Amino acid sequence: MEHQPTKDKYCIAWFKLAECVSRKEKERALGVYRLLYHSIDDEALAIQLEGDLLLFFDDAAAIAKYKKAAELYEKQERLALAIGVCEHIVTLNPQDIWTLKRLYELYVLMGIDHKAQDIKKRLPEY
Repeated sequence: MEHQPTKDKYCIAWFKLAECVSRKEKERALGVYRLLYHSIDDEALAIQLEGDLLLFFDDAAAIAKYKKAAELYEKQERLALAIGVCEHIVTLNPQDIWTLKRLYELYVLMGIDHKAQDIKKRLPEY
């Protein structure tokens, strides 16, 4: 029989992660995150959380994690979450063409025409 960690152990691990973040211990926080990664049933959410951690520590790799999370949300047809992540990326980097294109396409898919048109004006080839 496989040993499953208890929910209490997960709670303690999440507390440890928060503690590492509050102490600004990047490597330790990322190590705890890697252990917790497997306890998160939602891969897109797990990657988005990694992006949040990297962003907190001013690591430029955060944007790549957010993009991966947005792609996963889109593949899972969770378009509102993909839009939220893309909007976050655009807030961080308003000139990110890849994200602007994705955001435009997502707005079109969701029928949010006024926002799609606003983004379209920011895209060079549209």
